Amino acid sequence: MATNRKKITVKNGISFSGKTYSYVLRVPDPDTGKTKPRWVGGFSTEKQAKIERDKARLALATNTYVIVNQITVGEYLDNWIELHAHQLKPTTLSKYRSYLRLYLKPGLGRIKLQDLKPSHVQTLYGQLLEKPLAPSTVHYAGSILKLALKYAVDVDGLLATNPVSKVQTPKGASVTPDLWNKDELNQFLKVASEHRLGFYFRLSAYTGARRGELCALRWSDFDGALLTISKSRVKAGNQVLELNSTKGGTNGKRTVKVDTDTMELLKAHRRRQFQERMALGECWTDTGYVFVREDGLPIDCHTPTHLFKKLGRLAGLKPIRLHDLGPLRAVELLRLGIPLHVVAHRLGHRDAMVTATIYAHVTDQQIETASETFALAMGSVR
Repeated sequence: MATNRKKITVKNGISFSGKTYSYVLRVPDPDTGKTKPRWVGGFSTEKQAKIERDKARLALATNTYVIVNQITVGEYLDNWIELHAHQLKPTTLSKYRSYLRLYLKPGLGRIKLQDLKPSHVQTLYGQLLEKPLAPSTVHYAGSILKLALKYAVDVDGLLATNPVSKVQTPKGASVTPDLWNKDELNQFLKVASEHRLGFYFRLSAYTGARRGELCALRWSDFDGALLTISKSRVKAGNQVLELNSTKGGTNGKRTVKVDTDTMELLKAHRRRQFQERMALGECWTDTGYVFVREDGLPIDCHTPTHLFKKLGRLAGLKPIRLHDLGPLRAVELLRLGIPLHVVAHRLGHRDAMVTATIYAHVTDQQIETASETFALAMGSVR
């Protein structure tokens, strides 16, 4: 039986269904290049439909047209992080997911991606700062959002422009770390030497190796006084991962020469570990790591951080971060006149300018004495 269907009249790309207005335009298929009709409806007035039709036509003519999509910001961010998961380091991936869950999706997740405006982003920054969160944390959240929506513009074609790019992300004031001097470092290492893991901090301070690099260190990484740093042991969420790469060097690997005194302390550390092994007998697990628990299993990645704070308090020193042992070492090496590129290598910086930027604030003493040092070197000429 034939049904009577009312024919929809289209005039100059505009139609009326009896309730709302729609417009139609022919959009090129990105794969075939052939044009296909695309309807966009739901407009309450003919004027509104015409305005949107003209905008769409202009966008097509200037190659800025994006297909209307109902996906929300939250849905898009979930898709984006899963698509890029294999390209990110485990620690970075874990941090990105944490920021999406805690900050970005609660604030913007329900907004349709194509409805997102710079004002929404600006409001989110204000809300996060009121929590309060550190400006650096809000800045990092904004950087993730900006990166994700750049993909929506450049690759997915879901946005014509990136709304995050139009908003300035908060930046905290630059903080100059108040590092220990060499006497305070010696005081700390003296106190730490009484602990079974005290050598960890000696090796960190004297080689510039990072926390994860030392946690992944094995006895086989030593060849006489040469230490090869090629792995990093990290915690990503509830998982502990050992990465076959680290910062700096060549192909994620760098070699550091260890001084004579530190090598002697390394031997003492190994003797102490051997004694623990003998005392525990069959309960000991031989893992080959340099820094282990009393049963031979590798130490938790966060143990050095907690222990560093505890030993620092015992030594009566001002609190600094374990990470600051690297800058402290760089400061002393630079003051002693060691070339910048050598210091960068010891710290695992691929670009010496990174070292120069990070540690530029610690050269005040050198700046003050530069003129006198040059004059002395040149001799008196009158």
